[in-house]
Amino acid sequence: MPAQTDLDALESRTAFREWSARSPGQRADPRRFGMLVAALGIDPEHPAPALGVVGSKGKGTTVAYASAVLAETGLRVGTVFSPGLVSNRDRLRVDGAVLPLEEYVALLERIDAALRTLPPPDDGYIGPSGFFLAAGLAHFAAVGCEVLVLEAGIGGRRDDLGRVGLVGLAMAQVFLEHTDLLGPTIAAIADDKVGAARPGTRFVSYLAQSEEAEAVIRQHADDIGAERMRIDESARAPYAGAVVEGLTGMNAAHGMIAARRLMVELGRPDATTEQVRAAAARVHYPGRLSRHERDGSTVFVDSAVSRDGFENALAHVERETGAPPALTLVSVPREKDLAGFRAVASTLPGRVVFVAIERVHLHYPQRGEWPGEWATAAELPALLRSAPVVLAIGTASFSAEVLRHCGVDTDRVF
Repeated sequence: MPAQTDLDALESRTAFREWSARSPGQRADPRRFGMLVAALGIDPEHPAPALGVVGSKGKGTTVAYASAVLAETGLRVGTVFSPGLVSNRDRLRVDGAVLPLEEYVALLERIDAALRTLPPPDDGYIGPSGFFLAAGLAHFAAVGCEVLVLEAGIGGRRDDLGRVGLVGLAMAQVFLEHTDLLGPTIAAIADDKVGAARPGTRFVSYLAQSEEAEAVIRQHADDIGAERMRIDESARAPYAGAVVEGLTGMNAAHGMIAARRLMVELGRPDATTEQVRAAAARVHYPGRLSRHERDGSTVFVDSAVSRDGFENALAHVERETGAPPALTLVSVPREKDLAGFRAVASTLPGRVVFVAIERVHLHYPQRGEWPGEWATAAELPALLRSAPVVLAIGTASFSAEVLRHCGVDTDRVF
């Protein structure tokens, strides 16, 4: 069994090889994904029936709850998360469980061997999310998964998920992000994300959001002949006892609603109330308003990157503990809602520290752009022990770092 350092090296020379060798300003080439799946003998237009999940935030929660409901009804479910909770290995799951390490290593080697048969990249590269999506499609076909739930990396039409035939598309909330890749407006970003649904996609479900985003979603669904399903608080009502309050609960309910709609398309009986509640109770998806005890501290972890999400997480901590967190750890890049985080942080009575995790693909603010305390990843373990109640909030990569330090088991998500 390889040591962690050996596994990191293997992932670096397989999943991240082309991405790491990219030239400045070079972007992913969608043709690389098509060539890779063809080399693997996979037809991405006709995988097992698949639900795609796109959006700016909340995709992972949607994916987890959709997968759990499908599995609860007896289907064998293959799931791709992008990114994983704490590692690259947990991006790929069958019935909620990560692949055994030996299978994962063999899969990486298999996908990389196929990738090496292709011409050298010229106009672009295949990124890690495309590599793992191809790996998931190959593995799920090999083990007989009957239904798939697939999370996009960035975007939708431009993402490699946009080259997979989907029965349904579930769309989480959309806000301004990755404007250099997806477009300068909410409408442009929504258009790219909903573009993962193509003719043949039978339904598009979407959370209630800005009118400009919804107008684009409605138009695209109509253009491709897909049923539109708007998920608002009234749609969430039947799930009120099964999921938490706030946006996390909306994403959870959305996942279950989209999964049940997929079952209709498969000609299967709808999930019963008992199955829905059992599935929701089994979901273990840390990093989304999750609570962990560590060295005398209670640590709440949430992967919110918008002002609304930050405020919702603070309200959740206060409901759970009776007071605001004594320490709030924040980690958000410029392309997320940094201004909203600054505004909320300025109102908090407790200590607030910005934590910069070393990730080359995140564009953190300069030290002077954050008007408070600043720390690096090396200081994170001590910070997590330094207050009785800690809220750690920011990107999924930051949540993963915190969860690792808290020793959270992520081998199963349900």
